[in-house]
Amino acid sequence: MPLSNIPTIAFVGNEGYILLISTKTKGIGTLKMNGTARSLAFADDGLQLLSSGGDGQVYHWDLRTRACFHKAVDAGCINSTSLSTSPNGKLFAAGSDSGIVNVYNREEFLGGKRKPIKTIENLTTKVDFLKFNNDAQILAISSSMKKNSLKLIHVPSFTVFSNWPPLKKSLQYPLCLDFSPGGGFMAMGNAGGKVLLYKLHHYNHA
Repeated sequence: MPLSNIPTIAFVGNEGYILLISTKTKGIGTLKMNGTARSLAFADDGLQLLSSGGDGQVYHWDLRTRACFHKAVDAGCINSTSLSTSPNGKLFAAGSDSGIVNVYNREEFLGGKRKPIKTIENLTTKVDFLKFNNDAQILAISSSMKKNSLKLIHVPSFTVFSNWPPLKKSLQYPLCLDFSPGGGFMAMGNAGGKVLLYKLHHYNHA
C-alpha cells in the first residue's frame, strides 16, 4: 500500500489483471496487462504503479486515470518476477526468473532509454524479492529457491557487501524483507517460519 493521498491496495490477479481497492471508499477497480501479472511497485507517492510479468515488459500506470502511459521491455528479460522502486522514485529495479536484476533510472526509462544503469548478476535462481532501503543506498535482492540467497547491494557503487550474509549464519530460504524507517534495522522472513532481525551499523537511526 502506498503512502499517499489516494490510499490504494493493489493485488496481482489472474490473466494479467491487477485489482485495485480503495481503503477510503472500498471501491474496486482493475488494470489489464497483456501478459500475466507477477509483480507490482508503487511510485510517485502512490499516484503511479509499476507492474511486470510474463511478457517481460515493465508497465507504468497512472492510478488517477487507470491508464497505462508507458511500457517497455526489461532488457534481456523473458519472464519478470519482481519489482521495487526507490523511495524517491528515481530508480527502479526489475528481477527475472534467470536471476538477473536490472536497475534503471526511471526518468531515463520513461524517456526511451532501455539500457539499465546496472545489471546485477549475483543470484543464480529466480529473483523473488527486491527492496530499496529508506535512502536508496542499499538494494536487497533475494531468491527463495536457494539457501542464503540474499545479497545486499551498495547502490551508489553497485558493489555487493562482502560481509553479507554473516559467516556461519544460515538464512535458510529467504522469502521477504524490509528495512526500518531510519535504515538501522533489517528484518528478513524465511521459509522456516522465522523472522531474523539485523542491525545495520552504518545507520544511526532505527
